[in-house]
Amino acid sequence: MKFKTEGGHSVHGVAIGNPAPPQQIALLIFANNETEFQSSSGAALEDMAELIRSPVKNSPFAMPNRLQTLEAIQSHIDRTKDLTKRANFGLIWFNLDHLSFINERYGWDTADHMLEEIINRVANLLPQNSFFGSMGGGNFVVLTPPGHTAVTTRSLMTSILHISDKPICLAEMSLPFSLSVGWGMFPEDGKSVEDLLTGAKAALVEAQRAGGGHERRASAEKTELHLQSSSLEQDLAQAAEKNALFLKWMPIVDTASQRVIAHEALLRWNRPGHGEVSPELFIRCAEEAGMVEVLDTWSLRHACKAAAQWEKPYRVCVNISPVWLASERLSKLIAEILQETGLAPNRLQIEMSESRFFGPEDITFRELARVRALGVRLALDDFGSGHSSLERLRFYPLDQIKLDRGFIKGLGENDRANEVMSAVLALARALNITTCAKGVETEYQMAFLDAYGCEEVQGYLLGSPVLDQTQPLSRPA
Repeated sequence: MKFKTEGGHSVHGVAIGNPAPPQQIALLIFANNETEFQSSSGAALEDMAELIRSPVKNSPFAMPNRLQTLEAIQSHIDRTKDLTKRANFGLIWFNLDHLSFINERYGWDTADHMLEEIINRVANLLPQNSFFGSMGGGNFVVLTPPGHTAVTTRSLMTSILHISDKPICLAEMSLPFSLSVGWGMFPEDGKSVEDLLTGAKAALVEAQRAGGGHERRASAEKTELHLQSSSLEQDLAQAAEKNALFLKWMPIVDTASQRVIAHEALLRWNRPGHGEVSPELFIRCAEEAGMVEVLDTWSLRHACKAAAQWEKPYRVCVNISPVWLASERLSKLIAEILQETGLAPNRLQIEMSESRFFGPEDITFRELARVRALGVRLALDDFGSGHSSLERLRFYPLDQIKLDRGFIKGLGENDRANEVMSAVLALARALNITTCAKGVETEYQMAFLDAYGCEEVQGYLLGSPVLDQTQPLSRPA
């Protein structure tokens, strides 16, 4: 085809896509000199266009791209929206969990081969007239044929989830994997391309938050939360620059003497126009958006700066995300901030949540050892809330474990809860690791922890978080 530019010149190309408004047209331009444009060139251009319109079936990666997937969804809607019966279809959005880790650990080639095998397995499950396209970044969309109900779509979605039951074998390696899935139905969960995709994406995000290997169906509540999170990310990106972040201090008390010996720096955010945001919400948002390192740097710098001004040399405890460990940059950051603020290294304790992914064991161990070599203490936070507590105690150089408040809440409720707690405290003593109990709220909990040798405690029984100030509380409130 010939096309005219705004300057009046002729260009040759092939239109790909639906030319009817409001669809966009993708053009393959081959030459801009009509006198030199040969018939053989036109044939080559048509061949290139055909490869895009109809991907080669024998090549798993030559599958519909994002633009073609959007067109397919619109086509499904157009075919079903005016029907009175069988006027529905399902949209299944899934991705490979922990793709970035797979890339880092095994390399891009291995990740590509895994995606290829996943594509093959899913393709073999699809009913006739289904659509299977790529959204990029290890994300894929399946459209069930018009007329498929929520029941049949859920059945297909479950089958897709279960392809991970069998590991992928590559170069004498057996690699386990999992998928996360978000799905929805037309028209119940969206009557437009944008609404269907947003609903499925919101459901996918919630499935990923469950740790991978899960599925969720779209709903109005999930979509609203997802949209709010997107808005939250935009404001959070400017929080440090606009001085919207601040610290609160939670006192940590020596169990035996009942005196304050440390303070935990709790990062808080006062969102303009909304007030103070739940730390669980904005920290999770920061981790998902790749902004957590900015928050960690701000928190560590300001906590060390404040502690350096205290009249008494209390220990300062700062929460840091384990995402720093894989890049091996945490020790360098800590060294720079200690030198900048003049805080003695033995007054700083870095705490990392046990419920978070730490990355490859060998890399994590090296980086934690570097941090400890600076003279800084290391603590495993939220102990008991994750899935690998004992393994981490065995492998990593830790000074303290901070017992999750769920452990503490159960004390006194039954004998089993008490026995578990006493066993954990005995194990910590055997490993020469101190313990700190979080969420202490009753005298019974305090007495039990004291009797079984828990060295430190914190919670509302002993003091509430106070606003950032030069000198926090010196004794329990």
